Amino acid sequence: MKAISKLWPPPSLLARKILCPAYVSAPFNSRDAFKFQGMHASAALRVIARHLKMGFKLGAIEKGGAGFRIDLIFEKSDAGRRLVEVKSSKKIREVHKIQAALYPRDKFDELVVSNRHEDLILDPEFIYNAKWRGEKTRELLAKDPKKAAVSYVPHEDVCYTCANESCPFNGWRTPVEDTPSDLPYGVRGG
Repeated sequence: MKAISKLWPPPSLLARKILCPAYVSAPFNSRDAFKFQGMHASAALRVIARHLKMGFKLGAIEKGGAGFRIDLIFEKSDAGRRLVEVKSSKKIREVHKIQAALYPRDKFDELVVSNRHEDLILDPEFIYNAKWRGEKTRELLAKDPKKAAVSYVPHEDVCYTCANESCPFNGWRTPVEDTPSDLPYGVRGG
């Protein structure tokens, strides 16, 4: 049994593992990585411009943390400190919201997921539930990694980037409603 770590997996991977414990990240080739970095940078510039227009002051870009990197930090006297997770996708997905909710909140008044078009402030209850689900997922990964590796839960936000070749849902792209789960803590919860 592995020791439970608050540093691993990082929020980007843990968000996907919450939705499907058997998730395995697909590797990026250099061309796709370069394309992704360009799209992310473009989205970040749009988010920065939008926040500056709203009166926020840019506090940090790509701030490193314990095993993760925070995209943007803004400050505003009447709103406090805002952590922003930037996404290049057109749609803000559940996995994006979970990822943002998993960052340490103690130094921030708001956790936000932003793309080129919108800023979504996360609800404190959503953040609490995501952190709870994160702890339960970390426990499963540490206490029973073999069970986690075969706990397949298809989810539209993760299957399209998953490289787990043993998964019966490999390549799945269509959402499935009410997928049963034998995991005691309800990995599919909202």
